Amino acid sequence: HTRNRRYTWRARGRKQQARMRTRTMETPSSSSPSSLLFIFLYLLLLLVVSPVSGVYIPPPPSGPVYFLETFTFPNWTDTWVQSHNPNITGTFVRSTPTPPKGIFNDFGLVTSTPNAPYAIAAPISPPIIVPKDKWLVLQYEVHIQRNLKCGGGYIKLLPEIEDLSQFSSTSPYLIMFGPDKCGESSKLHFIMRYKNRLSGEWTEHHLLSRPMIRLAKDDKKPHLYTLVIRPDNTYTIEIDMREAKTGSLLQDMDPPFTPPKMLDDPTDERPSSWDDREEVPDTTATRPDWWDDSHEQYVLPLGARKPAAWREDLDFLVPDPGDARPADWVDDEDGIWEPKMIHNPACVANQCGKWDGRKRNPKWMPPWEPPMIRNPSYQGVWRPRQVPNPHYYEEQDPYTGTMQQKIGGVAVELFTTNRGILFDNILVTSDKEVANDYA
Repeated sequence: HTRNRRYTWRARGRKQQARMRTRTMETPSSSSPSSLLFIFLYLLLLLVVSPVSGVYIPPPPSGPVYFLETFTFPNWTDTWVQSHNPNITGTFVRSTPTPPKGIFNDFGLVTSTPNAPYAIAAPISPPIIVPKDKWLVLQYEVHIQRNLKCGGGYIKLLPEIEDLSQFSSTSPYLIMFGPDKCGESSKLHFIMRYKNRLSGEWTEHHLLSRPMIRLAKDDKKPHLYTLVIRPDNTYTIEIDMREAKTGSLLQDMDPPFTPPKMLDDPTDERPSSWDDREEVPDTTATRPDWWDDSHEQYVLPLGARKPAAWREDLDFLVPDPGDARPADWVDDEDGIWEPKMIHNPACVANQCGKWDGRKRNPKWMPPWEPPMIRNPSYQGVWRPRQVPNPHYYEEQDPYTGTMQQKIGGVAVELFTTNRGILFDNILVTSDKEVANDYA
């Protein structure tokens, strides 16, 4: 992916420098155009790959792009606007990976505050409308540097928003794409917001069967995520330049882009006498005379005594002395660390801990309740009557419906329990080859 390819490119660049130096020593200077071009390329290569330059200068894209952000220079805040919304407490910073890996001084956008919501956005100026015959390609890199318990790594494409300083999770967007993890659940979001051509109402449409992703605790490598949407209403999702899913917007999104033909009648009300209970208590049943629920469920058997060898001063489970606290564990982000528990080796025959000799009482009965029978008055589940949807139409081109909206910005909006999620190399274009070359 991007970072590994850059590292390889840099290594090759060093070999090329050595060959250039040897050739320069062996060849007399010349003022021919080819010699001048050679010297220019040599100096440019030194500027790009040498640590002396202070920061890594990524190569330019091989073709036109709508948006490109590499966070190379400190003036990135001239473009990106951190949200001042009172509900946003997280702060993004520009930083290199920790510990530094990959290319020397390659910067990215990093979450710096644990257990916080984040929101930051950059305008696309002027706003773009993707031509009807062009693709939309969104590609970027995410590096989850710490053990992620819960958090996102997704990007949003925005409509025109006047005040990005108030951007938050409730702000409108056009497309949301990227990974998300909470607990053991990992998923890859792909959501399109779509405007009904008749009603003007916006609705969210989620990818039904999302690609499986694995954000393991020990996976601290950067990953490249790519979304391609085409004018024929097909899409492709790639992870690290490998296809993860491809399909049709008309078949794979929930709810479908075509509105329902019929709707619930909002004026229809459920009758107060409607009975939707499938079963009811049998009112003819009576409690048997022999039913006695006065006994305790657990009792101490007659003559039961605590064994003489029982050790109440010892715990049945003790911390595993071989379970060491991870070096990168941070209580504020990962929770209070606790070692796993094992059986106490000093506990003989499991005779330790608080002694409780009670047994289940064979005479115990639960409180008596009448049996349930089928409800003779059952009418089924009530549903309002259906009426024709005045905003129904057969949607055959959701791509145009969304892409003909002005795309006015790129944003990162998420909640995470961990700091250290790095975003880099955010690219929006209509040319997949340009995205491939840049990756």
